[in-house]
Amino acid sequence: MADAPSIGPEAARWDAPSAKAAPLAMHLHLERGGEAVAVEPVTPSDLVDPLAELWFDSHLRRGFSGFGLEQMRALLKPVHRDDPELGRIWEGFDLETRNPGGEVHSGFFTRESLEHVASRGARRLIAEGRLEAGSLYYFGLGPAEGADPWAEGEPGAPIEGPPGRGAPGALRVPLARLLDRATPAGGETTEGHHPVFFTRSARDRAERIARRGGDAQPPVETGGLFVGPLCVCPDTDEIFSVVTDVLEAAETEATKYSLTYSGPTWARIQAILRARRKQNPSRHHRLQGQHHGHNFLPLEGATPCAACDYVESCTRTTAHLSSDDRTWCRAVFPGEPWQLSQVFGLDARSRPVEAFYGQRGGMLVRRGYYVIDDFEDSLLDEGA
Repeated sequence: MADAPSIGPEAARWDAPSAKAAPLAMHLHLERGGEAVAVEPVTPSDLVDPLAELWFDSHLRRGFSGFGLEQMRALLKPVHRDDPELGRIWEGFDLETRNPGGEVHSGFFTRESLEHVASRGARRLIAEGRLEAGSLYYFGLGPAEGADPWAEGEPGAPIEGPPGRGAPGALRVPLARLLDRATPAGGETTEGHHPVFFTRSARDRAERIARRGGDAQPPVETGGLFVGPLCVCPDTDEIFSVVTDVLEAAETEATKYSLTYSGPTWARIQAILRARRKQNPSRHHRLQGQHHGHNFLPLEGATPCAACDYVESCTRTTAHLSSDDRTWCRAVFPGEPWQLSQVFGLDARSRPVEAFYGQRGGMLVRRGYYVIDDFEDSLLDEGA
């Protein structure tokens, strides 16, 4: 997937946080340990995903599901260590907040969570002719130009949520009822992730759509978007996702390595969502993420390695998010910490494989999910 649109059906409602950006920047180096050749500032919108993840964990999943992201206030604190040879190394940053119940919560985010900022700086260097496309460069987190690093004992730099973004609507569904009938899939569920459920029909439809492009000559990428409600458990206050349907991306521009959503693609998706939100059973349906197929062999079809006959799973696979995929997701689902991504691909033996992702640490990382046979109205809590 490539060429992220400037506005998607959900992203259209977003503005950048109104608070002044913290004095952070990515420092780009052409040599490891060398002098920085560029300093790319971290903007307020670069911090939306980390802030939204803290909001999700500290408020929504703690029983404050009516608290909007626009109400979030947090302190940003750098996390660094001193190296005898390289000097001060900024390993990342902490965000800290207090929820309405008086509980203080914090989250640590590595410098890799802002790798897209470094990529933006590298593109500037390429445009200026100071870096050749495809060349290796190094990046590190540090203070912005002209900004004083935080003094010892200072509480941190304040940041706040973007205006105009309220709390997400959620159905009241007892989580235990779903877990009792669920089958784990997609790999291990990483600690800290919120539960995600797919109806069997939605999960199977996603794979059919994603792999359909493999029948074309030459193969192309095909995919779509996940749809379903966010739910809150009345017994535990946990927030979880249920994917009940998949909207196929139609009228796209597809190649072997890219899938570009067009204006008509988004217009169709928006029309479907508007119609569903007018109906009571699907009034809480929302876009929850994307899926697509990498319908090609790894390493251009290179022969499997010598270890292939001795290991259970092949490590050469096309089932992974590319940098373009991550850029697309960041553009379409900014500040949506429940966002999901799934890639269906092939391993070196031409066997079908998949990779499922959710947001953790400000990035999309591998995780698992659950499959249920159906999602019935009878599962809803009486207070829904």
